[in-house]
Amino acid sequence: MASPQAIPEPMNSSPHHSKVKVTITLADPRFVAGAHVSGKLEMECRADKGLGIGIMMVELFALQGAQFV
Repeated sequence: MASPQAIPEPMNSSPHHSKVKVTITLADPRFVAGAHVSGKLEMECRADKGLGIGIMMVELFALQGAQFV
């Protein structure tokens, strides 16, 4: 039986980078649990030469509950 491959650790992973700006715009500020989350992700690169980006990961954080303002 083959052993499962380990998930590779992202190299140089950081929420901030001096040469890359990432903006996420969601289609709606609220989503129903279990529904699809949609929107767009824009990336701006300020490098003079090429910048090798292999993988981009986005982590979404959600809160459950009802708040009426």
